[in-house]
Amino acid sequence: MDQAIWLMEGLSSQRDVISGINEFFKNSNKTITVIASHRHNRNEILSLANIALIEPDEDEARLDFITDTVKHYGVKALVTGRNGMWFEAHRQEIEALGVSLTTGAISTAMFMLADDKVEFALTMKAQGLPVVPSLRIESAGVLRHQIDQNAHKKDDEKLLCVKPVTGIYGSGFWRFDNNASPMSSFTHPESRKVHPKIYLHALEQLEDFEPLVLMPYLPGPEYSIDMLVEKGDVIAAVARRKEGALQYLEQSGPAYELGKKCAQIMQADGLVNVQTRNDDQGAPLLLEINMRPSGGIGYTRHSGVNLPALFALRQLGLMDTAQAKLLATTSFSPAVVRSMTDVIRYNPILDNLSVREESA
Repeated sequence: MDQAIWLMEGLSSQRDVISGINEFFKNSNKTITVIASHRHNRNEILSLANIALIEPDEDEARLDFITDTVKHYGVKALVTGRNGMWFEAHRQEIEALGVSLTTGAISTAMFMLADDKVEFALTMKAQGLPVVPSLRIESAGVLRHQIDQNAHKKDDEKLLCVKPVTGIYGSGFWRFDNNASPMSSFTHPESRKVHPKIYLHALEQLEDFEPLVLMPYLPGPEYSIDMLVEKGDVIAAVARRKEGALQYLEQSGPAYELGKKCAQIMQADGLVNVQTRNDDQGAPLLLEINMRPSGGIGYTRHSGVNLPALFALRQLGLMDTAQAKLLATTSFSPAVVRSMTDVIRYNPILDNLSVREESA
């Protein structure tokens, strides 16, 4: 069997990562075996792999599942997008199988730091990186006090936004707007604007308060920097500047450099993503790092830089560091992309999938 790379369940980009790997090796004289697994029968993901597996739901069964799969298929590289903390806690047992493990980080401490947006901001600021000022809010009363204090500032300093201290996909993000109608957050939730009185009223009804982070709302634009990093060494990176429905693919500039510095400090390891947003002076400030591929990593392939393929080449020892860094720069060309709605036909043949194999 060819060298095997195993991509276990991810959060939103597993299909795009596999697709990027397949695209490169389809036109290459090198051949590999791609294994994909998921807890659910996600045929739109699993059908792209040479070997498809269903993962166990229980943490207790995961290590045995990994052990059996690695031994049976001769897996050389194992990649995970979910359960990073669990994998880091079991790194020694997994790597003892003779397989490399990529989780996005190299320790549980870095996962915890990336997950806590306030602590992350404080740590990056201490390292000299420009960050969005972030204040931890521990109660509705504290938030009400901060909003009242902010009301005395100049108009251009009154803009505030709030989101949970932990979380992904921008879940729970709201921008306070004193001009928003009481119903606007219900009739136009996609605007993410809410009157602070409405938000506070809802918050005060909660019995269990989850910490929030209060930040100024910045004018932007927002940047999303997708990277391939190996223990803090940035091998390849592409920045996406988001302006409305369009995203501009870049490989230079302050936001691009800030993203790389953040990944270096965090000792990121794998396909990761850093987000920044420009302040009113046009300078990027650090928002957060995701120790996993972003949902938009597939967009970066339109720049000519195939981050998933470079990752697979490095993990399987088919390309050295210098070659990968050179390819990541020489293959790049600026591009503008627009997200489109699409669907994938469901294949009932993959229902009740346990194991499916095809020739590579």
